[in-house]
Amino acid sequence: MDAQLICYCILILSGAFALLSLGLLFIRMSLAVKETTVLMTMLETTIQKVDHILDDVNHKMDMLNAPVELVSGIFSRGGMKSGLFGVLGFLTSLIRRKNRKER
Repeated sequence: MDAQLICYCILILSGAFALLSLGLLFIRMSLAVKETTVLMTMLETTIQKVDHILDDVNHKMDMLNAPVELVSGIFSRGGMKSGLFGVLGFLTSLIRRKNRKER
């Protein structure tokens, strides 16, 4: 055997090994892509459930915010004029005017 024939044999064996390795790589990649697809579908359902829960929490926080805004509006600056205390203040001012006129 001459050296050229030995080099051809080594080249053919290395090419066969490269093709075999590439085939195994493609098989493993296809399995990884399949698992990723399954995980993504599970993740989508989880995200939808979390989105629904967050919408529910936001709705309930808005419902809780309304009484807080009512109370803070009463005690804010100028809130006395427009609320229940404004009506009471108007009535007391009428009573005071009547008392002044009677004197």
